[in-house]
Amino acid sequence: MMCFKNASLLGLAGLGTIATFFPQNADGQTPTQAHIIGEDELTWSDPPAGVAKGTPSIEPGGTLQYAAMRGDPLIAGQQFVIRLRCSNGYKAAPHWHPNDENIVVLRGAFSVGIGDTFEAALLKDIPTGGYGLVPGGMNHFALCKGDTDILVYGTGPRLNNWISAPR
Repeated sequence: MMCFKNASLLGLAGLGTIATFFPQNADGQTPTQAHIIGEDELTWSDPPAGVAKGTPSIEPGGTLQYAAMRGDPLIAGQQFVIRLRCSNGYKAAPHWHPNDENIVVLRGAFSVGIGDTFEAALLKDIPTGGYGLVPGGMNHFALCKGDTDILVYGTGPRLNNWISAPR
C-alpha cells in the first residue's frame, strides 16, 4: 500500500475519496494509473447474490448496504475493496470467510466476536478510525453500533459462510 506524507488512508476516507494502490491488477499486470473513487461515485445496493452460503442462525434486525470500489469480491484470487453500511443494531450471524477479512471503520463502531454462536459478551469494538483483521476460516459474528460504515478489503472470494453451511 502506498502512503502519502501527512495523509493516511483514513484521512483520505474522511475527505470522501478513497485511493487504492495495489502492486498488480487482478490480471497480474502492473497498473498504469491510480484507481480513485469519490464518495459520490459509489453505487449502493443489497449485497450481491451468491455472497452468502447456508442459513444465518439469527435475524439481522437492521439493514445492510453494499458498494463495490475495486475488483469483484466473489472471484477467487482477485483483490477487492468494498464498503458496507449497516444500521444501528444490525447483526451478522456467526460465519466464516475463506480468506482474511481486513476491516477499517469509517463511521460508527463495528463489534466483532469470535465463536460459533452470537454472544454479546464476546464482542470487541473496532471504533471509528480503527482496523480489524479476521483470519480466513475463523468463525465470527458482528454487531453495528450506531449507523456504521466500514471499508473491507482482501483477496476473493469473500463469501459469508453461515455456520450452518458445510465446510
